[in-house]
Amino acid sequence: MFPAGWSTWWQTKVRPLLSTVFLLLLLFAGGCGYHPLGSGNGLPEGVESIYIGVFDNRSLEPFLENQISRDVVEEFSRRKGLRVVEDPRAADARLEGEVITFHAGALSFGPEDRIGQYRATLTIAATLRRSDSGLVLWRGQLSWSEKYPVVSDKSEQEDNEQAAIRVISRRLAENLFVRLHDNF
Repeated sequence: MFPAGWSTWWQTKVRPLLSTVFLLLLLFAGGCGYHPLGSGNGLPEGVESIYIGVFDNRSLEPFLENQISRDVVEEFSRRKGLRVVEDPRAADARLEGEVITFHAGALSFGPEDRIGQYRATLTIAATLRRSDSGLVLWRGQLSWSEKYPVVSDKSEQEDNEQAAIRVISRRLAENLFVRLHDNF
């Protein structure tokens, strides 16, 4: 089936070369800093508890601060290695945030220039500070968008937008935790 001498050639030339390439790939993948999201070293030393304040709302959409604040508290509470506290004086660090912008607009159009789909986008900013010194440990902005369908009933359309906001808020809370956790 194989030409004469093929087995010897495979064992002496190809197999060692493939083994070397495989080992080099393992070394490079392990040494490049690659790691799965959410598996960083965690927060800085000494930060074991966190107070999460109610986010400010600079957007024109009411009550977004309540949704995002609730989702951030839930996300941080369900993760291991960090205790969320209700009293800022009992926390090693405090997380402050604000809703910067909210926009919902047409994403696609169908026949006769009718809107086919909407997209909602929410942008937040957050700052993590040490409670004792006020030192800024992390500061950043995050944004997330979600599409939602168009319906002719106005109240159903509003329900679709609110459902999109809930999804966005949960995703932002998850991403905020990952960013804070992976940056240290």
